[in-house]
Amino acid sequence: MSMFVRRAAVRAIPRTRGMANTTAELMKTNYHEKQAALSAHAAETSELWRRISIYGCLPGIVVAALWVRNVENEHAEHQHHIMEENGGHLPEIPAYEYMNKRAKPFPWGKNSLFFNPHVQKDLGAEE
Repeated sequence: MSMFVRRAAVRAIPRTRGMANTTAELMKTNYHEKQAALSAHAAETSELWRRISIYGCLPGIVVAALWVRNVENEHAEHQHHIMEENGGHLPEIPAYEYMNKRAKPFPWGKNSLFFNPHVQKDLGAEE
């Protein structure tokens, strides 16, 4: 019986509606403060990445371009040297059985799509 009385007493007590503790004005202030902080952080971060791009990435790109140019010049000199040794032509590439093997023909012919006659063997000439 005491359970019934206890439950009835709890239900009989008038309940007040719980409201938020902050006022609308305080919420507006917090919102604007957060927006201002977010804008300041965005400005600082954009400046950081701009500096990283200018002082980090651009010199890296220049260094990489110079390195690639040197490697390509060495490769061109080496190919020129080999061509001089072989009468102005590159030596014939060995015809290994596993190279240039085609299970079915390409729609554009026997050569690769980006065929370069100066570097690659012309498979269409073998017909």
